[in-house]
Amino acid sequence: MPKQIPISKIVNAVHDGYIESQKCYREWSGGYWLWRAPEYLITVNVAKKISNIEGPKFITIENKSCSAIEDAGARGAGRLCHDIRENGRIDILVWWGNDTPRGIIEIKNQIFSNEQYEKDIKRIKGFLNRKSENSSIQFGIFSFYDSAESGKKSAFHKIEDKIKKVTSNSREILGGEFTVKLFKTEIFEEVKDNAWAAACLLIMRKKITLPAGNAIRNSISK
Repeated sequence: MPKQIPISKIVNAVHDGYIESQKCYREWSGGYWLWRAPEYLITVNVAKKISNIEGPKFITIENKSCSAIEDAGARGAGRLCHDIRENGRIDILVWWGNDTPRGIIEIKNQIFSNEQYEKDIKRIKGFLNRKSENSSIQFGIFSFYDSAESGKKSAFHKIEDKIKKVTSNSREILGGEFTVKLFKTEIFEEVKDNAWAAACLLIMRKKITLPAGNAIRNSISK
């Protein structure tokens, strides 16, 4: 039986999708950065990078929330919690090789306020909590892009502060039942005094053993 794909490779593929999106949009637009592009561009590039990983897996884009819960064996009785958004869709759903959902990935472009992403964190929490003893869903990933221009504070420090703020707020929302690990790309300075980076929060219930941190580039654990 083929071995499962390490989560480390999935996280790295997400990073590579953001890097590819930044590169493509700069070329296509004559110099504009990714924050000006539609979020769907990132979703497609991330999906493509994950699909290129060798090993047993499938991916779907804009998968219905209700069908993902059912396919994961987590439907059970009663209504789904509000945060899952029963009629909503998952940006990217990663499947095990045996045709059951393994992980949900939420994609975000530039974040300007907490309201832009808090619902995504709560949604991942809802999926991982739903009938967790029966569900095939192993992890959630919240990923985002940030760019900044130097001012009183350098672009590098602005990005570092944004990533820390999003990570801290997400941990607070998720509470003590979850482990949260931050993985980020390097901070790229493609134009003087302007920089950008992408980050992923790997979210799992504490009963699940996390992968070795050194298997994923630029790992920062809690």
